[in-house]
Amino acid sequence: MATQRSTIRGITFAASLLLVSCSTADPAPIAAQATTALPSLSVALELEAVSRGRAIMVIGCASCHAIDPTGASPLPAAPPFRDVVRRRSLDDLETAFATGLVTTHPAMPPYVFRASEIDDLIAYLGTLESAPVSDGRGPGQRRSPQG
Repeated sequence: MATQRSTIRGITFAASLLLVSCSTADPAPIAAQATTALPSLSVALELEAVSRGRAIMVIGCASCHAIDPTGASPLPAAPPFRDVVRRRSLDDLETAFATGLVTTHPAMPPYVFRASEIDDLIAYLGTLESAPVSDGRGPGQRRSPQG
């Protein structure tokens, strides 16, 4: 019993030292750590949104459109998304997703997205803005000698 009491006293003493040292410590380094941790958290959240956006496109769009930075669309009439983001701003695309995509292409099915899905789609499409300009050829396809 005496050993248990001395152990409890030791833990209590260590805890009080810890509390006293925390209360007298300069809070600036702690605040600096908190603010430097935030960008990495926001980056992690953005990467998750990009990943979810790409997953939505794999399921709903990739059967017709090229969804990656390179490669041809499976359906030649469907523009690669890297070209779409050059023709329309992300704000315009976000509005189109929110109001319902309207296209003149009869094979394009109607899509309705939740707000969170739109955020994820826009996050992924934002990664394609810096993709190389498409020339309509798929991987391994060569340009004809005429051009």
